[in-house]
Amino acid sequence: STRPRHPASEIQALINFMPILVGSAVRFKDNGALRGVVFEFQDDGAVAGLNCLSKKLADSGCGETTHEPVENLEEVEDVWRIGSKVFLQSDGPEFYGEIFEYQDDMAVAGLKNLSEKLTNLGCGEQTHEPVENLKLLS
Repeated sequence: STRPRHPASEIQALINFMPILVGSAVRFKDNGALRGVVFEFQDDGAVAGLNCLSKKLADSGCGETTHEPVENLEEVEDVWRIGSKVFLQSDGPEFYGEIFEYQDDMAVAGLKNLSEKLTNLGCGEQTHEPVENLKLLS
């Protein structure tokens, strides 16, 4: 028996229907440089409130938060949702925390609920780490 083959367009359509949730990192479909993280929904889920805005979006004059129709948003695949547990690749799986925000155009993640080993490095209750040094804790 042969497995059904799905054209790339069908696979992309399935990806496009993945739900955007509170905590999802998203970009505007009509301008990928405009990015943010969903913190709320309004109008029965048709409009998303965004914070942790990319510099380009913040510079457009909207301040620290903005709202955008969900139909113009898509999830950023390579950025984890707020609340994801990640560890520092440079130090190992015992050095972990939970993402609570993004800064610097989503290049830096704010971490809280830190492991004892990470706290013992002297970073206090929160720390910020380049996303490139983070990996999802399985």
